[in-house]
Amino acid sequence: MPNRPKASRAASPNSEAGHVDARSLTFSVALCATLIGSPAAVWAQSSVQLYGELDTGVAYTSNVGGRSQYRLTTGTIDGSYWGLQGTEDLGGGARAIFRLERGLSVTTGEGLNDHPVYVGIGTDTLGTVTFGRQYDSIHDYFQTFTLTGNTGGTAFAHVLDNDNANNSFLAANSVKYTSASYGGFSFGGLYAFSNEAGAFSDNRAYSVGANYSAGSFNAGAAYLHNKGRGNTTAGAYDSLTLPGPGNTVFNANIQRQNTFGVGMSYELGEFTLSGAFSRAINSGVTDADTGDLMPSLALNNYEINGIYKLTPAIQLSGMYVYTSGGGAHWHEGALQVDYLLSKRTDVYLESIYQRASSGAPAVINTNDPSSGRNQLMLSTGIRHRF
Repeated sequence: MPNRPKASRAASPNSEAGHVDARSLTFSVALCATLIGSPAAVWAQSSVQLYGELDTGVAYTSNVGGRSQYRLTTGTIDGSYWGLQGTEDLGGGARAIFRLERGLSVTTGEGLNDHPVYVGIGTDTLGTVTFGRQYDSIHDYFQTFTLTGNTGGTAFAHVLDNDNANNSFLAANSVKYTSASYGGFSFGGLYAFSNEAGAFSDNRAYSVGANYSAGSFNAGAAYLHNKGRGNTTAGAYDSLTLPGPGNTVFNANIQRQNTFGVGMSYELGEFTLSGAFSRAINSGVTDADTGDLMPSLALNNYEINGIYKLTPAIQLSGMYVYTSGGGAHWHEGALQVDYLLSKRTDVYLESIYQRASSGAPAVINTNDPSSGRNQLMLSTGIRHRF
């Protein structure tokens, strides 16, 4: 038979046991109130949030290996992901913060480790210091002036995302400082360790940037350096190989990069006009097929873009980008219409066209290189945030 709880016998209030029980009960109640009340006071000043985004759609791309391609995408604006972020009040104006994100493919369910994970401490007056896998200063102080870093998203990146404005890679093993805003001016920097004994600078990275905002005007600039990409397994970045057929500017392994970016924007009512320039200098370049050393490859990106809120529910975006370098150049134009079904759900339609110079393939971001100078992508999708 199952064990059953024994019935308790109540002690007489006039007995010694009764007085002991009464005193014990009073102490227990006080202790419980203290133990329960203290965490409650802390919890009231702490917060944890679950958030994320799912973006998927259908895309048509011309000239992929000389043929048309129709595919279900995991999103041509944003990568899909889920995350947790939180803060805890430490007192004296200080707070602890954390962020944990994981990417995923909506079409396959595959997990993608391409999002930030960090923990740190900050104040409203002194700024914030964080440790982990993080975005660099290109993201923090330059990206927003490009359409790929704003409403356009992934497919609107510069050729091969050569300046990392679309966050193709995040800095692992990094320490990052982000200042508070001082009269509209803010700044920050990041250092990512190589973690290699006896090779302090092999596969390390660092970046700095600043932003100024005054009313409708915004401007920012950033610099990113990385060295020895992929030479260590626990350093700042994985190796980088520019894809493409042999004997083109793409078919190369990159060891070092120096990337500069500057941009500005101005709001005119419901219309925002932005301009951006970036230069990515790649050195230590080797042929991906032969391993032979190649000349340094510098790519320059010139962009102008505009965003117009036609109605509270309809937003129009467009851009033109000219990229040059390695004896080649690319023209890219893109348009996007976004319609809000609710505060959390929207649908979109976009088109991207790219034309390369003779001898260089067109390659719209997220796609395989074309077999010729031209490539067109038409995409429609739905996006939900939670």
